[in-house]
Amino acid sequence: MLVLALDTTSAHGSMALLDGLALRAVMGFRTAQPRHAEGLLPSLDHLLSQVEGKLQDIQGFAVAVGPGSFTGLRIGIAAIEGLAYTLGRPVVGVSTLEATAFRYRYRRGLLVAMIEAYRSEVYGASYESDGGALVAVTDPSCMAPVAFLDSLPRAAELIAGSGVTRYRSVLAERLPKNTTLAEPSLFIAEEIARLGAGKLDAGEQAPLGGLDALYIRSSDAERNLAKASARGDTRDPQ
Repeated sequence: MLVLALDTTSAHGSMALLDGLALRAVMGFRTAQPRHAEGLLPSLDHLLSQVEGKLQDIQGFAVAVGPGSFTGLRIGIAAIEGLAYTLGRPVVGVSTLEATAFRYRYRRGLLVAMIEAYRSEVYGASYESDGGALVAVTDPSCMAPVAFLDSLPRAAELIAGSGVTRYRSVLAERLPKNTTLAEPSLFIAEEIARLGAGKLDAGEQAPLGGLDALYIRSSDAERNLAKASARGDTRDPQ
C-alpha cells in the first residue's frame, strides 16, 4: 500500500511516501509559524514528482492529529481529509507523541515523548517498547515538566521530543544519568506513515470528516470564553 503521511503540528512540518516497508520519499519544511496552508499542495506535487508518482497512486493517508499547534492541526487534518474524500481513499490519524517515541522503537524499555507546549508546560506520554513495537503506558497529558516527570511510572530509558531541548537542564537534574536524552524529532512524517500504514493494514479507517484533533489543552479562544462566562460577560472575547 502506498501511504502519504503529513505532519503540520509545529513550524517544522513534513510529508512522506511509504510503499509497504520502503520509504520512497520524504520532505521536511519550515515555516515562520505553523500555518503551512500555502505550501502544502505545491510540496505534495514536488514530492510526487521526485518518484514520478501521481496523486491517484496513493492508496491511503495518515496525518498527525496532535497534540501540537491548533492552527497547524486544523490545516493538516483538513488537507488530508479533502484529499482522501476526493480520491475515495481511507485515512487514519496518528498521535504526534506516539510518532515521536516510535522513532526510537528499537530501544527496549520505557520511552517517553515530551513536546514543547509553551506556557512553561509540555505535552507528554510514555510507551513501553519491546524493541520493535510500542504499547501506551500513560495517556497524553499537558503539565509542567517537573510534574510530568513525577507522573511517570518509573525511570525512562529514553526521552525524546522538542521538550528535551527546552528543558534539558531540568531533565538532567531529575533523571538518572543513564537516561538517554534524544535529539528532537523535528520531521516525523516517516513515523506517521509507518504507524498509519499499520492501522490501515489492520482495517482501521476514520469516517468521513471524523478525524478529531488531539488538542489536550484548551485554545486561547476557549480559555477567554470561559473567563468571560465566569464574569458574566456575554461579549465575544478577543
